[in-house]
Amino acid sequence: MTLFESGSQYREKATIWRIFSLLPLFSFLAGGHVWRWFAINIPMDLGTGGRFTSDIDIIARLSNRPRSPDWFYRTWEVKVSLLGRDGKARSLKRGKTGKIMKQLRAYREFGAPEVSLLDIVLCEAGCLAANPFPTRDLFEAVATKLSDLQDEHFGYHLLPFEHERDADGDGGLRTFDLGDWSGRRDYPMLGRPDFHMLQSAVTNVDEGFMRLAQRLDEFFEAAAERPAKSLHQIIFCRVCRQLQLIRMRYDEACPDCGADLIAQS
Repeated sequence: MTLFESGSQYREKATIWRIFSLLPLFSFLAGGHVWRWFAINIPMDLGTGGRFTSDIDIIARLSNRPRSPDWFYRTWEVKVSLLGRDGKARSLKRGKTGKIMKQLRAYREFGAPEVSLLDIVLCEAGCLAANPFPTRDLFEAVATKLSDLQDEHFGYHLLPFEHERDADGDGGLRTFDLGDWSGRRDYPMLGRPDFHMLQSAVTNVDEGFMRLAQRLDEFFEAAAERPAKSLHQIIFCRVCRQLQLIRMRYDEACPDCGADLIAQS
């Protein structure tokens, strides 16, 4: 079964997992900066007992140059929509923009300094070859979000990709060359080749977020040195209640308790 065919509750986390399994699908989030680490699905109140009870989908610790002492943080809320081979879009979150904005505001209220929406378009096998991208309804959905996000100075990324098929299983990935959009006058707002449409404003870092970020920093630096350590991701196992440093390209189970990390809600 491909991600496109998976259940909605499982799909979002599994899609994030797949993105961080392949360097070209997640490195663009760094925006050309050096990253020390990425952390995935981290509870806001990890070990603090505070009032924030939701998760941050993605946190990145970034720098403008290697070995620089000046690090900064970015966060993303992730949403996944579907685009079939017939060109029909599903799960576009129409009518749910208000809920998405509320989630982004919660990141900012928690003290995250840069907050963006990562909108992933999961395409059915054969979709990108059979249809022009973006489709009209997808473009209209994106345009609606852009207006609201821009008003409140949140960032916005769009990432379309598809699974190919190998018998009944997942046979790989294909992305769309967004550079081809630059000359398309009918979709002027989607002409960014790096999927990046809005840059988040930088706001003050509050105590709650900094406490969480410092805990992640300390965990990462204390973890055993491994080859390509920066290509490992920090995750939180909800079964053993521990942070783990894994390589999502290869690992789907908690190294301590063996629990399925993707299936955890």
